[in-house]
Amino acid sequence: MFCNKRQKYHIIIKSPNPKDKSVLIALSGGIDSAVAAHELLQAGWHTEAYFLNILPKGVSDKGLVASKAVARHLGIRLHCLNEARIFEKEVISYFTKSYNMGMTPNPCVVCNNRIKVVIGLSLAASLGIDYLATGHYARTKRLLNGQTGLLKAKDLKKDQSYFLHQISKEVLPRLIFPLGDRIKRDVMEQAGRTGLSHIVQKESQEICFLKGNYRTFLKKMGLSDNMPGDIVSLDGKVLGRHAGLYAFTVGQRQGIGIPDKTPYYVIALDRKNNRLVVGKGHHLWGKELLAEHVNWLVNPDTVSEQSCTVKIRHGNAGGRADLEVLESGRVRVRFISEQLAITPGQFAVFYLDELVAGGGSICG
Repeated sequence: MFCNKRQKYHIIIKSPNPKDKSVLIALSGGIDSAVAAHELLQAGWHTEAYFLNILPKGVSDKGLVASKAVARHLGIRLHCLNEARIFEKEVISYFTKSYNMGMTPNPCVVCNNRIKVVIGLSLAASLGIDYLATGHYARTKRLLNGQTGLLKAKDLKKDQSYFLHQISKEVLPRLIFPLGDRIKRDVMEQAGRTGLSHIVQKESQEICFLKGNYRTFLKKMGLSDNMPGDIVSLDGKVLGRHAGLYAFTVGQRQGIGIPDKTPYYVIALDRKNNRLVVGKGHHLWGKELLAEHVNWLVNPDTVSEQSCTVKIRHGNAGGRADLEVLESGRVRVRFISEQLAITPGQFAVFYLDELVAGGGSICG
């Protein structure tokens, strides 16, 4: 149990009672959302499902086919929504604009906040359904102060709370994550026992709307502002030429094309001067960052009074840091020890033990 000495954030292990309650589950066609739906049915929930078609008209979506098969197998109603237009406006536009600005985006964070949860809750309300569920590995728990907190999953290797930190704290009481207390291995076994493993899609680590290399996708989107420019060292010495900043991200080693005794890495993207700044491996380490568009899930005063753990990308173990909330609303993060490849455009997420305190986009 987590306890904050300055403000009471004790966690009360209490889940919604399924009796006479209904839930809408987001199906993706994958194994996690399918097992989550089965879990809700087994617990006695009146369960319906929805699938978001985000691909352009005329493009086949294997996820839709698999989701229909899952719904038939479980005997639940499936609502299919075509949201390709809003997805392009909110997510793909963000994705391309970020690269055009020399930043490295995380579209999954934006999609969960602006698309999956918002549309899901709207559909649930129109259907008179009480809760929204997804197959994410995360948890929501009631805190002693009466608020609902977002927590890491029990299976830390699969934890996806990082991707959910931008969700408004006001909607957390209506969200359910059936797999939050589960281990991935057990989920796979359950899928096999229930016949779900034969009808779902194979897992993929790729971005859902990208088929192939993201650089090819960006070229098709016409990033005309990305013109060839200089590759320079940290002291400004010109070392070579690049074909476009959109093809690079901080920490990248491949594709720089400058031979040396030890490899060069991308240190920064100088969008103003269209320059790719490179250096050696030791130049990638840093102890400070600035985050903007911060979404708080707890009182920010509590976080600024103590050190917390900050993750600078999904899969990152995180580092202990002190936070300073600036008058502009931005947050300055000062790590106790150096972190590798702090990347503008990625999200810095703040944790108080297992509790997600908030997070924002790295801007400096």
